[in-house]
Order: sequence, then C-alpha cells, then structure tokens
Amino acid sequence: MTHRPQRRTVMQWIGGTSALGALTPWLPANAQTPDAAATSRSTLTPRFAYVGTYTSDAPGGTAGGPASKGIYVLAINDGAWTQVQAVPSANPSFLAVHPSQRFLYAINEIDTYQGLPTGTAEAYAIDERSGRLTLINRQPLSLSGVIPAHLAVAPDGRALVVALYGGGAYNVLPINADGKLGKVSSIEKETGSGPDTERQESPHPHMVQFDASGQRVLTTDLGSDRINVFTLTDGKLALVGRTATQPGSGPRHLALHPSQRFLYLVSELDATVACFGYDAASGLIDGQRQRISTVPQDFTGQKNSAALVMHPSGQFLYASNRRLKSEHPLADSIAAFRVDATSGTLTPLQHWSEGLRFPRALAMAPSGSHLYALSQKGDAILRLRIDPANGKLDQPVQVAQVPTPACLVFA
Repeated sequence: MTHRPQRRTVMQWIGGTSALGALTPWLPANAQTPDAAATSRSTLTPRFAYVGTYTSDAPGGTAGGPASKGIYVLAINDGAWTQVQAVPSANPSFLAVHPSQRFLYAINEIDTYQGLPTGTAEAYAIDERSGRLTLINRQPLSLSGVIPAHLAVAPDGRALVVALYGGGAYNVLPINADGKLGKVSSIEKETGSGPDTERQESPHPHMVQFDASGQRVLTTDLGSDRINVFTLTDGKLALVGRTATQPGSGPRHLALHPSQRFLYLVSELDATVACFGYDAASGLIDGQRQRISTVPQDFTGQKNSAALVMHPSGQFLYASNRRLKSEHPLADSIAAFRVDATSGTLTPLQHWSEGLRFPRALAMAPSGSHLYALSQKGDAILRLRIDPANGKLDQPVQVAQVPTPACLVFA
C-alpha cells in the first residue's frame, strides 16, 4: 500500500482576557432535524466517542506498539473513557456522524480494494443505547479514487462527499433513508500542481466542509495550493469558484467562523493559518486578510501543521503542529489564537506542547469546555480545558489510550 508522503513544555505568547459568549447550537434551516434525544447527546452531553485510526502504513509513523484494529467506540466518563467496541476496518482515518445521530461514516484510506485501484467508504448504524456500531455497507469510490483523505455528510443527511488525496478528485455518494451508501453519483476531477515537487506533483484534495447553507462544499487542495467552492445539487457537484493560496503552502484543513463571515485555512507545508472573508450569500471567498505562523519565529526544521478547530463561540481558534525532522521543543504543539470579532484576524495566545506526540487531529467538546488532541505517535487522547475567559489551554488529562488515533467524533 502506498500512502501520501509527509507531509513537555508550555510556551505563552500573548496574554489577554475576554468574556466567553453564549454557545448556541446551530442547525441549518433545511437540515433534517434530529430527535430530542439525539440533539441532547450531540450538543450538550455526548455519551460516546468514536475514534478513527490507522491500521497500517500510518503517514508520519506510529508509537511502535500493537497495531490498531479499526474504529474504537468509547463510553465517555469524567476521568478515563472506557472501550465499548473495536470495529475491524482498514485505515478508517476520518469519520463523520449523520445529523440524525443514527449513522456513522468512515473513509478507508487505502489504494486497492478487491483488486481495483480505489479507496472505500463505510456506513455504520449506531445503537442509541450502547453506542455500538453495526456495518451497513462498504462502497467503493471511483476508479483511481485512491487514498481518500476526508469526508463530510450533507446537513440534510442525504449525501456523503469525499476528498480523494491520491485520486485528485471529489466523490459524492447518496445516503439512503436507512443510512446505506449508494454508488458514487458525482465525480469532480482536479488538475494542477505546486512548486514542491515532492508533495505537489499533482492535485491532492485534502478536506471537504459544508457551509451553513448546506448547499455549498468548501474544499482544500494541498497539491495545487487552492481552496475550491462547489454547490451540491441533486447529488452533483458544480464549481462556484477557486481561490489561490500562497504557492508551496499546501492547504490542508478549513474552519468557518460561526458568523459565516470568515474562513480560516491551515496549510501543512509552511505551517500557517490564513484568514479570508467569506460571503455566505454567494459562497464566494473574499480575499486573504491575514496569514500568521503556527510556530514561533525561532522554529527550525521541517514544518508540518495538521488540524484546525474553531471554538463554538467564534472567539478562539486552535491549530496543531506535528514533529517531523525537527528538534524544536514546540514541533509537537497546539497554537491557540484569539479571533477579532470585527475583522476576523488572529492574535496569538499560546503554544501548548505538554503530553503531545504527533497531534494529527483535534476535536472540540460540543459545549466548548475542552479541546481534545489525538497523539498519533503517543497512542493517546489528551483532554485540555479551555479557559472561558481567555481561550488558553490547561489542566491536561489523558482520557483514553487508542492505537494510532487519527480522528475523533461524538454522538
């Protein structure tokens, strides 16, 4: 199997205080409204955590311990989480929960399935009482659609969109009423390249995300240094526009401000976060307003940013960095930023590195009270309290041990 190439101190940057705004769960107007029990689980006190992992050939390496089995289901407790189930699955590196909270979807980050060059996506039913998963079906992606990197469920629950890193394309798969995935209904191929001949020799779609309208899909292309916006109508993608980013930056993940006025991009290759204006009415990106580093000025070695997470209040933003060919003490770290409510620009708050080993993914507690960091090379999930006054991280607690964790979602 061929995967894409790579891509305990606390340092304070800037202080400051800010009152934390009220957190109001948002639901698109056209979404299928979950039942009251599901809403309580997802937005207030989720009972279960689902962890996607690498079962083989993890990009960046592993802790060297036992191999992962697939998807891990954990019951959430105040202290340590307890394992409910380990579901066999091949490299289920990213997961997404259906808006109804009844189904879970996973991509299988592989390059061959049943003798063909393709990745796959899986659908699972979630048992409301136990949290356990039952496989509904596994669907091949388009031919040459290898190494899927990310997925997103449409807010109306009727489609799954997948970014194919190795296939240079996006796939849409319909979701039936019973949660089952249909065959690929739309393929959007990409072209282009970037100046980094090792990482940007061709398009590498890396993330897909719906905006608040539920009709538009924002995507990143690490290989061609751009952000794309598509509409999704009747299971088909159509291009709205493209926005070029810094050449050689390697766009990786996006985060939208709750107001939908600002869009943030973390770039893997140059370890930066960029702020753009976003027009929620048209789906157009309105120019870059700021570009700021996720590592300190004295950083040496290879830069390697990964995850990007917005606080539900819109006041704070968090980005992760992973150690790759660097001896800097903050090579494994989380950069915290304050968000200006008027301009959307960022002010550095803090670098946190205690307890982190290759933090591939970050996840926000639905209430905004904590940030979870997944240490791929530490086989661990770390919970960090978010100070409600200033957004800084503290009070680290390891809540679970999971082999080579790559993604965390709640239900």
